[in-house]
Amino acid sequence: MRLLHVAAELAPIVRFGGIADGVAGLARALARLGHDVTVVIPAPPGISLDPEIPITPGVRARVVTIPDVPAHLGIYGREGDGEHDNARRFALFARAVSAMARDFDIVHVHDWPGAAVPYLLRAAGGPGPPTVLTIHNLAFQGIFPPETLALLGLGPSHFHPGALEFHGRVNLLKAGLLAADAVTTVSPTYAREILDPAYGELLDGVLRARALQGGGSVLGIVNGIDLEAWDPTRDKALAAPFSSDDLAGKALCKRAFLAETGLDPDASRPLVASLGRIVPQKGADLVAAAIPALCRTGATIVVAGAGDEPLEHALTTAAAAHPTHARFLGPIPDTSARRLLAAADILIMPSRFEPCGVVQLEAQRYGAIPVARRTGGLTDTLVDEAEHPSRGTAFLFDAPTVDALVRAVRRALEHLSGPEAASLRRRVLETSPGWDRPASLYAHLYGRLSASGTVPCSA
Repeated sequence: MRLLHVAAELAPIVRFGGIADGVAGLARALARLGHDVTVVIPAPPGISLDPEIPITPGVRARVVTIPDVPAHLGIYGREGDGEHDNARRFALFARAVSAMARDFDIVHVHDWPGAAVPYLLRAAGGPGPPTVLTIHNLAFQGIFPPETLALLGLGPSHFHPGALEFHGRVNLLKAGLLAADAVTTVSPTYAREILDPAYGELLDGVLRARALQGGGSVLGIVNGIDLEAWDPTRDKALAAPFSSDDLAGKALCKRAFLAETGLDPDASRPLVASLGRIVPQKGADLVAAAIPALCRTGATIVVAGAGDEPLEHALTTAAAAHPTHARFLGPIPDTSARRLLAAADILIMPSRFEPCGVVQLEAQRYGAIPVARRTGGLTDTLVDEAEHPSRGTAFLFDAPTVDALVRAVRRALEHLSGPEAASLRRRVLETSPGWDRPASLYAHLYGRLSASGTVPCSA
């Protein structure tokens, strides 16, 4: 089957967030299943590339350059950041992709940068390929001024609440929700959560109406990780290899990381890590406020990531008050992230919402036990040790508060000092999922859509 995936980013060419790795991982896994996969992205800013780049056997990337439109990095920025450039860039990108889309059997778009493509295909009329929209994070929607309609090649008849109008503006993600033949998101729990106003980002009504009108409910398919890239038995960035059968190397990784960062070299102190975007969604404010209490548990705390400046400042200040047992590293490269997780005993993820989450999967792959809030994909990928002692892989909590986070960490620390610690660590090391199962589920979805025949397009 000829598959066209449409995204704003693709590892290793350009990466703004985790979607780059997710799109690449899914594309590779689909190619292993025998599909012919093309991923199309906008031309990366400041990078000159050939129009088509082979990524791996069966997968190629195509780059769309928009003449005279400056490339802007505000894919996940605040409203108004480079708004005019982004409106032009992604509206014209969608038009260019729509023109090539009919050469494919399935068109699969990811988040708002590609979400206008299904809408444009329907508006053009005539038969077209079935389309799939995957929501990686509903909070980012591509909301632009009404003039964006003209850039999309659409007239004013498309500017009303039943079409692209959204509180007086144009919403590109809404376009995909209205027009795609199937809508997926990156975990079953998040698929249910976004139907509720608390998580629906003002689009929950559109999602509920879609299901009622026969467009289908949102399908949740959990992401995977690249098990070859994240492999502690072969990772050259680590001080020593380790596995579920031989944990000795993990202790060596911890000692090496403590020396590398200048923290207290006492490897008997538990090492608690936090890794990811420094934003309220991820609970970075809770991490900053919890650092004093976490240090009092006898643990060493290391936080890495970049994001909101006030939260980065709060983390820097909190860590500076405990210089031998806490550190805020700021943004770090992938190799350092793997060394951190290889050294860590615990990973904390107090997310307020989490569509899927990838860091907890990477942490498990490297033997760091997640302590996470029970939400979204964290609910679907982690099993609470207290509820399921024989198959637990994490310690979960419910309230997005400092007290709940610290209590859960204390629970994890007590367990790690007990006789079941080694068996828990081995279970964690053996549970991280790859991309084969998600790819199989998507391939099944493509097959169902394809079997229904060409999808009629109408304005």
